[in-house]
Amino acid sequence: MRKISAVTFDLWDTLIQELPGEPDKVSRARNDGIQGLLEQRGIVHSREEIEAAYIDTGRFLSLTWSKRRDMSTRDQILFMLNSLDDKLAPKLAPEDLAEIERIYSSGILDHPPRLLPGAKNALRTVKAKGYRMGLISNTGRTPGSVLRVLMSQMGVLEFFDTTTFSNEILVRKPAEGAFRVTLEKLRAVPKAAVHIGDSEESDIAGAKRVGMYAIQVLADGEKGSRLADVHVRSIDSVADHIGKL
Repeated sequence: MRKISAVTFDLWDTLIQELPGEPDKVSRARNDGIQGLLEQRGIVHSREEIEAAYIDTGRFLSLTWSKRRDMSTRDQILFMLNSLDDKLAPKLAPEDLAEIERIYSSGILDHPPRLLPGAKNALRTVKAKGYRMGLISNTGRTPGSVLRVLMSQMGVLEFFDTTTFSNEILVRKPAEGAFRVTLEKLRAVPKAAVHIGDSEESDIAGAKRVGMYAIQVLADGEKGSRLADVHVRSIDSVADHIGKL
C-alpha cells in the first residue's frame, strides 16, 4: 500500500508566475478604476492621494501578513477608502462598494501571470495516479475567487478537489491552520500527504511543522532547504518522487 493519499500544491512561483512589469500594470488599473468611480459620484481625489492610500493599504497588509494573518478583500478596500477620507465609505452606496471591490480584485485578469512550464502536465499526471489534490495559496490583493477564475482560464482548476486561499480563511502559510483545513477537506492525515511548493518558510517549513512530507521546487541556481524531503528543478518530475515517499 502506498504511503501518500493526498497531494497539495502551492500556487505562486510553483504553478504560476508574474511577468515582469505586470504587477505595476495591475496596480495602476486598480487605482485608475477606483479614482474614476469616485469621480462619477462627485468625489474628487488626486492621483497622488489615491496612490498614497493604496501604498498605506499595502503597508498594513504587510504587517498583517507578518503575523500569519490575512484580510478579506472588502476589509482591504475599506482600509484604503478610510486612508483617503475616514468619512468616505459611509457616503458610498452598497453597489458602489461592490464595484470598487470588483475593480480592486479583478485587475489581474487583464494582466495575467504565466503558467509555468511543466505545471499542467505535472497536475495531470498526479491526478491520473489517483491522489486527492488540493491547493494552498497565500493571496496578495487578488482574492481566491478571482484566482479560481484565472486557474480555470488556464485549464488547471479542474485538477483540484479543493482550493484554500488565505484571504478566505484569514490565515496564511506557514501557519498550521492553512494546511490542516485543506487536509480536512481532502480527508487525509498529515503523514499520508505531501505538499509541493517553492518557499522554504511558507511551504516547506509549514508543511513539515504540521507533519506532512514536502517537495521543494527550486529555481535555477537556488539552494534547497534541508527540511525538504525532495528537491526538484522541474515540477514536471514531482509525480515520480511522490510515489517514492
